[in-house]
Formats: sequence, structure tokens, C-alpha cells
Amino acid sequence: MLAAVTAAACTESLDGGAACPSLCPSKAESFRDTIVDAVVLDSSLAGYPALGLSPYVLIANRPDTVVTSAILRFDALPTVFSPNKGATVDSITAVDSVYLRFPLDSTGRRGSTPVTLEVYDVDTTASDSVTSVVRSLFRPDRRIGSLVFTPSAIGDSIRIPFSKTVMAAKIAAKGRLRLGVRIRGGSGQLRAVAFVGGAGAPTVVFDPSTDTTYAPQQISPSTIVPNSTADAELAYAVYMISDLASPPPGANTLLVGGFPAYRSYLRFNVPSRITDSSTIVRAEVLLTQQASTFGNTADSVGLFALVPTTTDVVTDLRRILDLAAAGSFAGVDSTLLLPSSAGVRAVNVLALARTWRTLPTNVPRAIAFKIALEGAQPAELRFYSSEAPATLRPRLRITYLPRSEFVLP
Repeated sequence: MLAAVTAAACTESLDGGAACPSLCPSKAESFRDTIVDAVVLDSSLAGYPALGLSPYVLIANRPDTVVTSAILRFDALPTVFSPNKGATVDSITAVDSVYLRFPLDSTGRRGSTPVTLEVYDVDTTASDSVTSVVRSLFRPDRRIGSLVFTPSAIGDSIRIPFSKTVMAAKIAAKGRLRLGVRIRGGSGQLRAVAFVGGAGAPTVVFDPSTDTTYAPQQISPSTIVPNSTADAELAYAVYMISDLASPPPGANTLLVGGFPAYRSYLRFNVPSRITDSSTIVRAEVLLTQQASTFGNTADSVGLFALVPTTTDVVTDLRRILDLAAAGSFAGVDSTLLLPSSAGVRAVNVLALARTWRTLPTNVPRAIAFKIALEGAQPAELRFYSSEAPATLRPRLRITYLPRSEFVLP
């Protein structure tokens, strides 16, 4: 009878031994708050986003910050057209009203004084996948169009007229059109849409005849890269080159963002008594931010988490980051930070930390960070790395409740 009463009492209790200490006693536990120097590896990797993976291109002339140009390839030019979309087909022997159209992200405009947007013919028989070769083609004899404008006054698109003579010659030769676009004559910046739905967003528009009653022709970017993949060809259809970039991170610094952008990776070794034998109620990555002087220091930027998913068989950090999942899938929200500020920043990783006990032992406990609008805005976040003095290093702050230990009465 006593055994039956004892079993019923412990089964119905929601508080364990606290409800019936004489029958099923347990050792009382309290919440514990600890800061752990758990980072066993951290590193910053440059060159993000990979070519062709950014939905935007930055066209900027900010000599104290960043200078970039856009490259667009139109390797498939039409040689015939259907007048007014009729049944007949005519050869294109003359063109008129030629311009390059860029859709724009209006939040990326900077500059309140007039600047000049220049268009260059950057086609060459040399290896134009080499940045130095392409950069050398931005010279006066290659300039084929321009537009004076004020960045802050531009809407959601911009049209830059360029030489109809050049366009007609390219079509007549059954050649290709490769354009370089840059800003000169003052400080200014545009963020142009590069890709929409897996296709290039900028277009070349022209009239296929001097008769303006005909419907204009529109060409989207495309290119042919010998011995390459479809992904590589899309990447080279619209891309950026940089003449002035952000400074490297330095020996004791983790860099997120910049131009070209960096990502940072942190791997943890958390005691199993916390991850496996406790209930975690708070978990934060503590990062000590350094004040940045690069780019848009006064504008808040988003810090986004990535969750590495590979096993320890994969040791190449770039490959690990390429295969990482978005932090939102693990419940890690983005954090807004001001690049010019400094101090300790806490990133909530509670949902992620609670998954660590369920991971196989060969999956490292890790997190990585990237910046919003990666590769399309001149902004960065700098944090001290594990090589910094102890008080500045990345750490984990965890609040947990150890599991209760039942004892014999």
C-alpha cells in the first residue's frame, strides 16, 4: 500500500522532490550564470559575396572610402527584328536612341551634388576575367557615353545614353557588347539591382531602325565563359571591380562586412555539464566591438548569423561557410549595430545553444556572422578576436539550471 501511495505522489508532482521531500527527495539546484572563454577558433574570411551571388552592384566614387565600377556583358546581340512585332523579319542595319538602363535601390543613393556616370567599351581579346585587364580599359578613347546627374535626386532607375555608332558596329560584326560603368567628377554612389529571378536586371535598349515608329529592342545581360558552368556565366554577366577597398581586419580583429565583404567564424568548446546535463535558459555570444572609421559609420547595419552544419571532416573554413544555414533557421535573429560605436555587444543564441546537446559529436558547435547588404554597401563591424587581451575576447554567457539529483531518503 505504501509503495502505491509513493508512486502516485511522485507521478503527480510537477515539482519533483520539492512536493514530497520525505517520499522522493532530491538535491535542490539553483540557476547558475557563467561567462565561458569557450572560443577555440575564430577567423575572418574575405571575398564575399561570391561573384554572381549578390543581388546588387555598388557603383561608387567616394575617394575617402570606396571606389567601384560595374561590368556588364551582353554577348548575344540581335541582328534581326520584327517591325512592330509583325510577321516579317528585317535585318538591323541602323540603330537609334541607345541607352543602358539600371534599376536602382533608392536606399543606396549618396551624394547631393552633380556627378558624371560614364560608360566604357571594355570588350577585349585579352583575358577580361582578370581585374587589372578590365580596369585598364577605363580610358578616354574607350568612353562611349555619359550622364550628369545628382544621386539624391534619382528615382528607382537611371538611363545612360551611349554611342549608337558603337552599338551598330557591334551588331553588324555579329560581335558582343561589354560595358564598364563608373562615377567621376565628384563624390557619389548608386546601388543598382544586378539580378532578379536568376537573370540580369540591367538592360540595353535601342531602336532597331531610324524609324521611331518601330518598337524598341531590349537586351538582358548574358555571357559565354569557355569551359565553365552556367553559374559562372551568370556570375560574369553582371559584376563589380574595386579600385579602393576597406582596410584588412588586423591581427586581433574579427571583421564583418567591409568592401569587399568579410565574414567571421567562431567555434566553441562548451563544457558538457552545461550543454548535456543542464537546462539552458539564456545564451549569448559576447563580442567587444571596435569603433570603425570606414564607410557609413553613422548608419546602423544588420549583423546576421550563419549556422555551420558540416562535420569535422570539412576543415576548409570557406567551404564551411558556403554550406552554413541562415541563422534564422536556428532561431538566431539579426542584430542592428552602429559601426562607429564601441563596447560589449550581446547576440542572443539561446535557441542555437539548446540544439548543441542533440548534435553528433563530430559536428562542431559554431556560429558565423555576415553583414546585411553584403558586398553592396560600404560599412563594416569590427570586433576583438581571441588574440586580443583576455577582457576583450569573444565569450559565451550562459545561464543554466543543472538537472536535479535524486537522493535516497
